[in-house]
Amino acid sequence: MQPKPSSRAVSRRFRALCGALILATGAAARGEPVNVYIGHGQMPFADSGPDQVGLFGEVMGELCARLTLECRIRDVPWKRVQHDVAEDPRGIVLNLGRTPEREGNFIWLVDVVPTSYVLVSVEQSFDSLDQALRAGPVVVMGGTPRAEEVHAHSAGAQRVVEVTDPEMAARMLASRRVVAWYEIDLRSLYLWKRLGLNHQPMHIGKPISSTDSYIAASPKFRGAQALKARMNKAFEAMKHDGSWRRMLAGYLDERKVEELLQAEL
Repeated sequence: MQPKPSSRAVSRRFRALCGALILATGAAARGEPVNVYIGHGQMPFADSGPDQVGLFGEVMGELCARLTLECRIRDVPWKRVQHDVAEDPRGIVLNLGRTPEREGNFIWLVDVVPTSYVLVSVEQSFDSLDQALRAGPVVVMGGTPRAEEVHAHSAGAQRVVEVTDPEMAARMLASRRVVAWYEIDLRSLYLWKRLGLNHQPMHIGKPISSTDSYIAASPKFRGAQALKARMNKAFEAMKHDGSWRRMLAGYLDERKVEELLQAEL
């Protein structure tokens, strides 16, 4: 198994790479600059902190290099990301689930990884939102389709707790302030380990729903279809030369890496 790169090293690499590309001449960089929007608190997928960039950040950094794109980072709170990208004719967002509600609002460039939405708990497994809400408060990331979904199932005195940082949600669950956490499976597994909570039991219910997480572009993005073709060709090359496997191994255990790679076959 390849040694896992530190998040600090990965972040430096992505930012240094993008900085170098910003200085590229017009002849070296193809077309206009690309604004890469990274929302806060999206690990292990993407983040804008000084010491971490995430799986999507690594992928995008590599794509910028291989395609000689002039990529400029935009750090934005997650609740603003979708609006800001949609209004930016050169905007690209990392880690956006392709849901029916969002389908026509973005141009879907690269299908990076499949994800499932699950209920995580420390006392028992929950396989439905109704079941979890009957048991007590459920925490969820605000400004997401997941939050809307939980609210749609709540009734009466049933409590839905919205947070702006998934780490806060994990800590609330670990301290028993809520009975369940509605989150993406890969993120819950990553954070539970990263925050040192894996000494506690972690029960993950059956997937409530599944989607694919994409690198997506503004509907106003000029030349999006041509860029999409180039990005997908480069991403396939990353899969064949082992770059993609190495990136996955930096955030997930070997079992999950193999599961994701097999799903791509």
